[in-house]
Amino acid sequence: QKIHAPGDDRERDFRFLSLMRRLIVWRLGAVLLGIVLLAGSVGGWYFASCVSAETLDAAAVMALMRASNHHAEAGGTPAAQSGDPNAADLSPLGLTLVDSRTRHPNVIGRIDILDYRNAEGEPVVLLSSPAPFASDKPHWSAQRVGDVRLLMWTFDGTRYVLAGRASTRGLMRAADA
Repeated sequence: QKIHAPGDDRERDFRFLSLMRRLIVWRLGAVLLGIVLLAGSVGGWYFASCVSAETLDAAAVMALMRASNHHAEAGGTPAAQSGDPNAADLSPLGLTLVDSRTRHPNVIGRIDILDYRNAEGEPVVLLSSPAPFASDKPHWSAQRVGDVRLLMWTFDGTRYVLAGRASTRGLMRAADA
């Protein structure tokens, strides 16, 4: 027969409670670390996928220069492209879609470029990029870069830039539409 001292049960209970506290703290720490890692990865995805307004503006100027060079080399208006289901129909405004393409300025980011021509063959480009957390600004704002006019707006989680020479017919009507 073994005789237990009255403190043995308390010491065993104390060790058990101490072990349980450490286990709970460790699990809580693991959960918090998981939350921090998840938030970091979601934030990283967001910043990697977003195209800044400045980048979109620069891409619009470059796309317009490229379209202008193709216009000068071709010596006329390129053939109209068959209907792109994602393209805005600007034909009632006198603009015909001649090319559409997608650029990726970073690993996840996307810029859709639609190249239009007016009746004189002058280029007008419409760029769009997802901007899920940007606030809507449905009325366009304008900016000039030399003789290039950039008309920008944000609507329904998408940022848009319409670019053309300041003298291009149909540019302002397209922005209003």
